[in-house]
Amino acid sequence: RHRNRRDVPPLVAIDTFTIDGGLLGLWSRPRRFRTVRVTGLRISIPPGGINGDRPKDRNASSIAAPPATAPPAEAAPVADAAADPAAIVVDKLIAEDAALVLIPRKAGKEPKIFDIHHLTMQPLGKGHVMSYVAKITNPLPKGVIDAEGTFGPWHRGDPGGTPLTGRYTFDNVDLATVKGIGGHLTSTGTFGGQLDRIGVAGETRTPDFFVKVAGNPIPLETKFDAVVDGTDGDTYLNAVSASFLSTSLTARGAVVGAEGVKGRTVKVHVKIEDGRIEDVLRVAVRGEEPVMRGRLALHADMDLPAGPADVMDRLNVAGELDVVSARFADSGVQTKISNLSERARGLNPEETRQNVASDLRAKFRLARGVLALRNASFAMPGATVQMAGTYGLFTEAIEFDGTVRMKATISQAAGGGIKGILLKVVDPIFRKDGAGAVLPVRIRGTRQDPKVGLNVRKVFGR
Repeated sequence: RHRNRRDVPPLVAIDTFTIDGGLLGLWSRPRRFRTVRVTGLRISIPPGGINGDRPKDRNASSIAAPPATAPPAEAAPVADAAADPAAIVVDKLIAEDAALVLIPRKAGKEPKIFDIHHLTMQPLGKGHVMSYVAKITNPLPKGVIDAEGTFGPWHRGDPGGTPLTGRYTFDNVDLATVKGIGGHLTSTGTFGGQLDRIGVAGETRTPDFFVKVAGNPIPLETKFDAVVDGTDGDTYLNAVSASFLSTSLTARGAVVGAEGVKGRTVKVHVKIEDGRIEDVLRVAVRGEEPVMRGRLALHADMDLPAGPADVMDRLNVAGELDVVSARFADSGVQTKISNLSERARGLNPEETRQNVASDLRAKFRLARGVLALRNASFAMPGATVQMAGTYGLFTEAIEFDGTVRMKATISQAAGGGIKGILLKVVDPIFRKDGAGAVLPVRIRGTRQDPKVGLNVRKVFGR
């Protein structure tokens, strides 16, 4: 038991063990045994007490960089343990089907359990640096971790300060065990520090990552620098860089336990400086062809609360985006945008036939599968469209209201001839604030069949 505490399970418990040794080892000082085999090993890291009152630095930069390869174990005791040598030394410990349980500090939080299929440590003894090889199942996302490195010397008075180093491989991980996403991930990396403050550096590769609401697989690669609290599993992301298709992003944040809820809450700030809107749309929106293409800048705060529901039902994202030189993939929609631009400048679309690009800037919020835009500005030569409304990622329903501000008047936009002459009478109705015409519009329908029309009530209501 850790410090004789009875309010938590024992720090180390076993069902049975067998010791293999000889008379020479039994009578030597320290007593030395060749092998210990353990069944039913359960290591329960207690909350709070493992760290005492010592404050913890969550920044990985304060920790020495993890080694490129795990250093070999030292067979001899470290110098500061020489005055109090181990009474017993075991050359090798072998444990099968063991478990590591991280007991949370906060009452009501679910413990995190790692099934350890196989573990060997050598040599085992007070004051020794022990090498280890372990095969562990990670609960979520589910997959097998192969790790090797060094552990110790064990700090009996403060287990959280026990040194730890190593390297790991997390291979063929099934992301479908997290509701709402899918793909097969492989991760490799190194780690080092102490049990309650482990600096981790690694990378992941997922050739077929997808969000189920869209179902479009993309190749995703990441690199990360983080601090893991080995006493409760909380992870603090100092730097994450990710790339998919032609877009790269950076992120910082944390993955921490939530009180009374199984799983962990993810809070990160995401930034894209020079990406592509079509790449982001491919991840989030159904359809083989993204509705829009163009250069993208974005920054947003993402909050993914813990819980059993689908990722898209839990995900909350709020931020701002800026799309430059946007063009619509649908030729019919792009033609309408180009025609609007030309008419807004008093040109005849039949004569000019330009394929204009547009710029989009908006504040957005994604919650419960609904994307809401506000202060959305869609600018093109001769016209600016101001919009606000929602788009359902699941339903694909569109509901937007706004205004089209044109440089030309209504009669000029209609072109020459008798139509232009007749429409001069309505020019004063739509002329406003120095613009040739301001038209209130509304968009309803679905992504496949949008309906764009004049908001007649607003025209005559004002």
